[in-house]
Amino acid sequence: MASEDNFIVAIELGSSKVTGIAGRKHADGYIQVLAFTQEPSAMFIRKGSIFNPDKMAQCLRSIKKKLEDKLKKTISQVYVGIEGMGTHTVANSLTKNFKEKTTIQPDMIDEILDANRRSAPTGKEILDVVPQEYRLGTQSQLDPVGCYTDHIEGRFLNVIADMSINDCVKSSFEKADIHIVDMLITPMRLADAVLTETEKSSGCVFVDMGAGTSSVAIYKTGILRHLAVIPLGGENITHDITTLQIDEEEAEALKLAYGNAIMQEGDSEHAPIQLRDGRSANFEEFGSLVEARVEEIIRNIDNQIKLSGYDKTQLYGGIVITGGASNLKGIDKAIERYTGFDKMRFVKTIRIPLRTNLSEFNKNGSCNAAIALIDNAKENCCGGDPQEIAALFPSEEEIKRKAAEEAERKAKEEAERKAREEQEAKERAEREAEEKRIAEEEAKKAARKARWSNWWKKLSSTVNDMVSEKDEFPGQDKEGKEK
Repeated sequence: MASEDNFIVAIELGSSKVTGIAGRKHADGYIQVLAFTQEPSAMFIRKGSIFNPDKMAQCLRSIKKKLEDKLKKTISQVYVGIEGMGTHTVANSLTKNFKEKTTIQPDMIDEILDANRRSAPTGKEILDVVPQEYRLGTQSQLDPVGCYTDHIEGRFLNVIADMSINDCVKSSFEKADIHIVDMLITPMRLADAVLTETEKSSGCVFVDMGAGTSSVAIYKTGILRHLAVIPLGGENITHDITTLQIDEEEAEALKLAYGNAIMQEGDSEHAPIQLRDGRSANFEEFGSLVEARVEEIIRNIDNQIKLSGYDKTQLYGGIVITGGASNLKGIDKAIERYTGFDKMRFVKTIRIPLRTNLSEFNKNGSCNAAIALIDNAKENCCGGDPQEIAALFPSEEEIKRKAAEEAERKAKEEAERKAREEQEAKERAEREAEEKRIAEEEAKKAARKARWSNWWKKLSSTVNDMVSEKDEFPGQDKEGKEK
């Protein structure tokens, strides 16, 4: 993808901010970041789920415009990263028997996969499917095509979420008039960009400690074995600090400056924390709030590890941690205390090579997830040159102007049509009146002629009658001679 008209756009929906990135993938594996922008999302996203699609749509339109202004190109479609609260994996298995031994074909596997995708519980949606293995008798295969058997059992790990989560995402993008190429599960894509093949193969726990959620993914033999999105994150710690009658902005700053995942010896004697308004907060009370919430988050993470069926004796790769909330002081000690894992790796920079001249890009790893989405994307998102697009797709003002002109033209044509109809009606009425007058005149003439004809006939009859009288005229004989 070296052409200027080829780039990928990814939008990652986070609980604290929405990140939009445009990047170009190159043949040697690196991603050239062309543009990026971020906007706060607390007003419409909570725990990774959208609760106000209208405000979400406004944010999306703003992000799209900012990216297009930087790219000098239009955006035709985007990839979206999702990690809504409650997203988790559920194991499922399906069996298919054959009348006799047969060679497994790709369409047989597709049939089992399709049947598995139709197995979502009511109100839930299968976002992704991770095949675990296929059992053929006593043997297990990751790719059974070509094997000879009369029985096959497919074992799958379905990534499931409430249907409402995706519906809200789709609704928001439709309102913003932005086409979605694909919706990708952010924790899985981020894990691909963070974990090494050795860690995935030997087994590890991947933890992304975000603002509103913490994602936990378990890998073993290179395959995802368990995934859960926990509705707890860094903003919960901040919210707890606000109970000390401290506003949220200052509470976040104090968390970063004084927060510690585990209280230290001597905290009870520590000087009070001076607040901006001149008040002070008890340091021990502050520390207790932070420690209690961190313990809750990590114990929930540990519970997901237990639910996966794996423990640290099987997960040789240990725990790999990323995300903004993992920057809290003492978090490593808290993880070891509450999970029992002593092998851990904290990640701020993903393994994907990047090139960019944009300042402030990916500060503290804030764009890692969006970069990971681009790395997993394929479709070109460039819509073309803005001027060319404008010619094909006129602006809203141009559309309104043309609509007004069209309305004016139609109104003028309608007025002319009505005037013609009125004129034609008038002329038709005049012709009918003239025809009626002529007909009446002709009728009168015919009547006079008839009366004259009748009079003449009567007169002629009278004369004839007089001539034919037998009586002679006075003074004449029958021969007409005078007497």
